[in-house]
Amino acid sequence: MGRTVRLDLTAILEATGELKHFLDLGSACLQAEEPPSQEASEALIFGLADELEDHLQAMRAAQGSATIDDLRVWTRAWIEKRREAFPEEAPRE
Repeated sequence: MGRTVRLDLTAILEATGELKHFLDLGSACLQAEEPPSQEASEALIFGLADELEDHLQAMRAAQGSATIDDLRVWTRAWIEKRREAFPEEAPRE
């Protein structure tokens, strides 16, 4: 059984420039729900973070290593795929 290393997802999102996009995704998810409770909102955001972390870990394991550019591409692709489930509220930058 291999070691499990938790990623510093906030640092990765900031370093790759994807933090705003991740937060926009969280906002879109929350808007798609009935007005969620604070607890439900936190659970949703932490759930998204766990999913993204698992995705990045799997991509890195498949490739064997990862550069910051790899993390940026993998993160953006994951966010875009998740955003497809939500209607566009306003143009994204």
